[in-house]
Amino acid sequence: MDNRQLIMTAIDYIEANLRQPVSVRSLSQFTGYSMYHFIRLFQGITGLTPGDYIARRKITEAVRDILSKPRRSLLDISLDYSFKDYETFVRTFKRLLHTTPTMLRRKTNAELPLLLHRLYSHDLQQWPLQHTSRPQTVEIGEIKLQGVQVTVHDDPSLISNAWKQLSGSLPSISERVLPERFYQLGYWTDNYGDDGIRFLCGCELTNTSSCASARSLTGQSLLSPELSVHSLAPARYLKFLHTGRSADISATYKYIYGVFLPKTDYRLTLPYEFEYYGKDYLGPENPASTSEIYIPISSL
Repeated sequence: MDNRQLIMTAIDYIEANLRQPVSVRSLSQFTGYSMYHFIRLFQGITGLTPGDYIARRKITEAVRDILSKPRRSLLDISLDYSFKDYETFVRTFKRLLHTTPTMLRRKTNAELPLLLHRLYSHDLQQWPLQHTSRPQTVEIGEIKLQGVQVTVHDDPSLISNAWKQLSGSLPSISERVLPERFYQLGYWTDNYGDDGIRFLCGCELTNTSSCASARSLTGQSLLSPELSVHSLAPARYLKFLHTGRSADISATYKYIYGVFLPKTDYRLTLPYEFEYYGKDYLGPENPASTSEIYIPISSL
């Protein structure tokens, strides 16, 4: 068993016991390492200390329960995840998400909560590329896009179908930039993924094109028979690179939102992100393909 497999056994143990008290000492004993060596090994592979991973996973699952179980009390949810008392739960919540359980349930929190979803072996295989590369901060003016919108729950093939539909419709987009510039725009819902994520698979329009017919991405949950137009206001972004198959890009997003951003002072108030497929994008199945990920950090 190599080090990554060892850490995966620890992660599997954590995930199986999220509703139970889990200590770092018990994890080190479970893996057969001293606590000092286990912490160093866990952090070296995941970018998080085991204590931070446990806390973030418990809080992430508590967030899902707070939003999906409106009749369950916040105190009961805190006890579900073995916080010793409600005050500890609130302090941990505020430390990790910069909001309170009450504000989140009322949906009055000003920032996008940085949640950590479960890690799998294929996520950790992708992460070494992220540990060695740092994002750039860039400012981008208004971007106008036209394309096909979908809401994805558990069926990622909807995105592939949207791209196919866009490909067949390109000749009808008379105001598209040439050569074409392709984007995939994603919007978070109020339940941060539990109600699906809305996507627009589209191409960039010229600056002279009109957005009078722009439509909100919050309107539909199935493939639209029409091509939607959307405009992104000027903003400052963190630009990350994903190298590998498009199917593996979720691992990069887990690293961005679950590991990198929580260690920074950035506060996300704009609930969207987008990918741009430039000259280094070689197709969805090419392992050498590079796509650009843009996370907005402030308006301009």
